[in-house]
Amino acid sequence: DLTRIPTLTIDPIDARDFDDAISLCKNEKGNWELQVHIADVSHFVPKGSPLDTEAQRRATSVYLPDRVIPMLPESISNHLASLQPDRNRLAKTVFMEYTPEGLLIHANVFNSVIRNQHRFNYEQIDQYLSTPELWRAKLKPEIFQLVADMHSLAMLLRKLRHEKGSLELTLPEVKIDLDKSGKVKGAHLVHHTESHQMIEEFMLAANQAVATWLDSLELPFLRRAHAPPNRLKLRQLNQFVRALGIPAENLESRFEIQRVIDAVKGQTTEYAVNYAILKSMSKAVYQAAFERHYALDMSHYCHFTSPIRRYPDLVVHRIVQKLIDGVPAHEDEDVLERLGEHCSAMEQNAESAERELIRIKLLHFLSKKQGEIMSGVVSAVKSNGLLVRAIEIPIDGLIAISSLPPDRYQFDRETHTLEGFRSGNRFRLGDELLVRVDKIDMVRRQLSFKLEKVTHHTVAPTLQPKSRGRRSSNRILRDLEKFKPAKRRKRG
Repeated sequence: DLTRIPTLTIDPIDARDFDDAISLCKNEKGNWELQVHIADVSHFVPKGSPLDTEAQRRATSVYLPDRVIPMLPESISNHLASLQPDRNRLAKTVFMEYTPEGLLIHANVFNSVIRNQHRFNYEQIDQYLSTPELWRAKLKPEIFQLVADMHSLAMLLRKLRHEKGSLELTLPEVKIDLDKSGKVKGAHLVHHTESHQMIEEFMLAANQAVATWLDSLELPFLRRAHAPPNRLKLRQLNQFVRALGIPAENLESRFEIQRVIDAVKGQTTEYAVNYAILKSMSKAVYQAAFERHYALDMSHYCHFTSPIRRYPDLVVHRIVQKLIDGVPAHEDEDVLERLGEHCSAMEQNAESAERELIRIKLLHFLSKKQGEIMSGVVSAVKSNGLLVRAIEIPIDGLIAISSLPPDRYQFDRETHTLEGFRSGNRFRLGDELLVRVDKIDMVRRQLSFKLEKVTHHTVAPTLQPKSRGRRSSNRILRDLEKFKPAKRRKRG
């Protein structure tokens, strides 16, 4: 019974399914005692039941701009299992004890009953972190202190994780703004602020703790695996970033990749470089076979913290429940492998649907704004023109080479530039422009811009010696115009 200890949730402002809650305190030894409480969905969804069969078929909830297609009925996902404020709820709690220096001493998992005493959204936590004293009078003393302690421990764990080689690579989420009637009125980017990072660290810690425990018992389970990137893709990535004037050594090192990520932070080339890095990576998948998680640099990792919206988490919960009950918990590895393939495919389908619907809605919105001028950044240079990412409405559109100022243009794959022979006009990755919304093709889902003016040129890169292999570096950007960041859920 954990209903009396200070507990809170931090979620998106429009969330209704609350998977996780946090408790944190210091014990008499001065060590941190972190408790990550996860909704006990397995209590409500017995294995093999009609509910379970349909949840397995869906494998994931799908988060679209104007609706959610849930994996489970809303009576469970938004009510019975959801860790709503001021209600007693069943949970599986991952208990972790850390030294003041952030070193994990031990961890265990048990069933619990919790009571969420305060529901925060990410924006509120960001406000708290920027002006904590303004929040002191608004919160109970124990909740005020809990947020401060959570921030302290999360930032410590984050620092240690990065020092060990974990990558920090995120693309901002594109969030559609809807009016009361459900029509699009705009869009904005949701950035990965410290409030998101706090929850991310605790979810990563819980997932790793559960996987480490199951591996110590030599039990098969569904892992979240991430294979190392292909060496050829890394060589192409290396050529790409060096062509932009970013010094890069051996990108087979996660530390060197992170250095590149840090080097472009806040620069106009940040989006293109981060996307190129993502394209060079393997996809994370669910599988039973042992494999390290490359990006996180973890040997033991699974998904445990979102059983309301991800079926693999529910599978792991059931294994944990068998261990708690003291009954055999050995699962058929072949069955798990097939299930992992299904869940991985459904996850990719959901992400694709989210991206496509965001683009369709943004294109429909822009169809009413043809002729309007907006700011943009060149996100890719191609032989047929410039791919530009708009700032006000985060979407990619093409400025065809035929609509640039009259000239004969040469495309340089090596430096990612278009240069006019007669005028000397040069367009480069990262250039800031004013563009006019020109044509919208809803069938092909394509957006065309016309150039109004260049407002800022990026600094010319330091050219690298030519090599026969450089022509392949531009492949990384070829499908940029198809890319729209998927709605971000909590990492972990």
